[in-house]
Amino acid sequence: MKKILVLLGAMLISTCAGYSITCEGFECPQNPYDGNLSISNVTGTNFLAEQITNYLIKKQILKDSTGKYKVNLESYNFTALRDGKFKSLEITGSDTVTDGVYASLIKLKTLCDYNYIDIDNKDNTITFKENFGMAFAIQFSADDLNKTMQNRRYGEIIRRVNNIGNTYKMFNIISSSVEIKDNKLNYIMKVSIPILNVKKDITVETNLAVHNGEIIFDEASLNTEYFKVDIDKLSSLLNYLNPLEFSMKIMKNDYANLHIKEINITDEKINVSGIITVDKNVITEQ
Repeated sequence: MKKILVLLGAMLISTCAGYSITCEGFECPQNPYDGNLSISNVTGTNFLAEQITNYLIKKQILKDSTGKYKVNLESYNFTALRDGKFKSLEITGSDTVTDGVYASLIKLKTLCDYNYIDIDNKDNTITFKENFGMAFAIQFSADDLNKTMQNRRYGEIIRRVNNIGNTYKMFNIISSSVEIKDNKLNYIMKVSIPILNVKKDITVETNLAVHNGEIIFDEASLNTEYFKVDIDKLSSLLNYLNPLEFSMKIMKNDYANLHIKEINITDEKINVSGIITVDKNVITEQ
C-alpha cells in the first residue's frame, strides 16, 4: 500500500519470532532484547504504549486507504518503542481500497523478532537501521478486480493497447471484465473488429503463475468463434492487460523490494503471497 513502510516507521516513532522465511539473501538482524524483561512490561506502561501505537498506525493507514483494519504491535519496552525498536507488527485489512485498487483481504506481518526504524524529524527522513521485512498475503475476488479495472490508470493501459490495434485496423477493446469460474480466471474483452464489422466478446480462460517475480497468465486459451489465434503469440499483450499484475502495484515502491512467491485460485478467490524487504541503512523521506 502507498508508502506503507514509511508510514509504519513514522507512526512508531510518534508514540514518544516472525515468519521463518528466507528471501534471496535477506537476513534478520541480531536481537539485543532476547530474553530481557523491562520494568515497563511489568507495570503495564509498555502495554499502554503499544495500544496507542496501534491506534496511531491504524489512523495513519486510513488516510491513504479505506476498509476495516486491525493493527497489533508488540514491543520490548517503552524506551525501545519510543526509539523505533519493536518486536513484531501485524496488520490485517478487509474490504480495502488503496490508490484505486480493491482487495478483499490484506495481511502483513514482520519477518523478524527485532525491527529498528529511526526518524529524523529535523531532516524529515526515515532510516531503516536494520534489514526490515514483512510477509504479505492478499486476496482478490472477481468483484475486486472489476472495480479496480475501472481505475483511470488501468483505462490508460487499454488505451495504449487500442493504439496498436487501431494502427493495423485489427481490433479495438471497448470494455473488459473478469470472472472466476472453476478456479480459473476468465478475462473477457468486448472487442470491435473493423475487418468483420462486428463487436464480439472474446474470453481468455487462464491459470495464474509467478514468473521472474511477476504474475502472468498461464496455460491460457482463447475462446472466439470468429477466428483462431495462437495464444502464445498474444501472451505479451495479454499479460500487459493482466489486472493482477496491475493490482500488485499497491505493494510496490522505489526503496522496497517486492518478492511475489505464490499465487493460486481457491474457492473462487485469488490469493497472492510474498515478502517485502528493505535493506539496512536505506533512507527515505517521511
